[in-house]
Amino acid sequence: MTNAPATQRDPISKRWIALERALSADSAGTARTSHAPTFQTLIAAHPVSWEEYRDYLRAVGQPPASPVHFERHSAPVTDVAQADAVAYCRWLGQREGKALRLPTVAELMELASEAEEDGISMEVWPHEHGHRPELRGGMNEMFLCEWTAETEEVPMPAGQPPRILGSIFYPPWLRHGGHTSNSQAHLLATEGYSFVTFRVAYRGAQSS
Repeated sequence: MTNAPATQRDPISKRWIALERALSADSAGTARTSHAPTFQTLIAAHPVSWEEYRDYLRAVGQPPASPVHFERHSAPVTDVAQADAVAYCRWLGQREGKALRLPTVAELMELASEAEEDGISMEVWPHEHGHRPELRGGMNEMFLCEWTAETEEVPMPAGQPPRILGSIFYPPWLRHGGHTSNSQAHLLATEGYSFVTFRVAYRGAQSS
C-alpha cells in the first residue's frame, strides 16, 4: 500500500489499511481502478472483535443476546445483522469523528488483491487460519464471510413489506480454494449469522 501516509505504512501493527488504488464500482460491484483524483479509502486491518462490539452494546444500553460469546474477546464478532453492523459503524464514527461505514464489495476485493501483493493476507484475514476450534453451529473461523455496504430490496406479495437482503463478501481463500466462484452472496439484512463478521471503513484524505 505504497500511497498510504507514513503512519499507515505498516498495516500489520496499525489499525487502518489505506488502499493503494482508487476505486469505483460498476453495477455488479466489480472493482475498477480510477485514474482521476479521488478520496482514498481506509479499511480496518481486522474485523470488529467481540470485545469491541460488547463495548458498543454497553454504551447504547443494549444487553448482549448471548453473553457467552463475549468470552472470545479479540476474535471476530459474529451473529450480528447487517443493520446492526451499520448501527455500530455510525456509533463508532460519532465517537471518532469519522464517517465510518461498512466497506463495499469492490473495496474488499481490492483489499484482498493488495494484501496478496504485499504478502499480508494472513494478517488481513486472520480468521482464515482457525485461531479457535469452533463457533456456534459447528462453524470454524476459517468459514467467516463479511458484511458489505450493499443491500438489495426484494419485492414481496401485495400487503407485505419488501425483503431487504444484505451482501456478504467471500474472503479470497474461500474462492481460491474452489469452494465458490462468486465474490459475494446475499442474506437477510435483519438476521445475524454464525459465519458472518464485519469490519469498518471510511473515506480519507484526497489522493491524486
